[in-house]
Amino acid sequence: MIDLPYKRQLADLITCGQLTSEQIKALAEAGIKTIIFNRPDAEEPGQPVTEELKKQAEALNIQWIAQPVISGQVTDEQGIEFGKLYDAAAKPVVAFCRTGARCGCLWALSQKHKKTGAELVDTMKQAGFDMPDFFNRLIAE
Repeated sequence: MIDLPYKRQLADLITCGQLTSEQIKALAEAGIKTIIFNRPDAEEPGQPVTEELKKQAEALNIQWIAQPVISGQVTDEQGIEFGKLYDAAAKPVVAFCRTGARCGCLWALSQKHKKTGAELVDTMKQAGFDMPDFFNRLIAE
């Protein structure tokens, strides 16, 4: 698999940080079928233009799903929606935001009906996530 910023594997989902057009091309060559975009447009200066990345992905036959989520404000409802989008997506899937953390939070929230908070925290820690406040949220619910 290609080198991706902040890459982490959660079950059969790859999460990562901001993608470039070169990385999208490499993902297509690696057989990725869907990209879920969890970052608002123009979140920070220098962020690649979303519409250009989307057009490139679609030209390479990668399904592009946009679910922009504000950093630090991920809701349970957004997690449920992420789960629906992921379940309907062609696999394999890469989800990205600035660092991949939002994608990991969305994945965990989408799995709450399947696993305990402690199990989700363990899975996220094994994947390399370090988000104590979010972990406490998962365990408390």
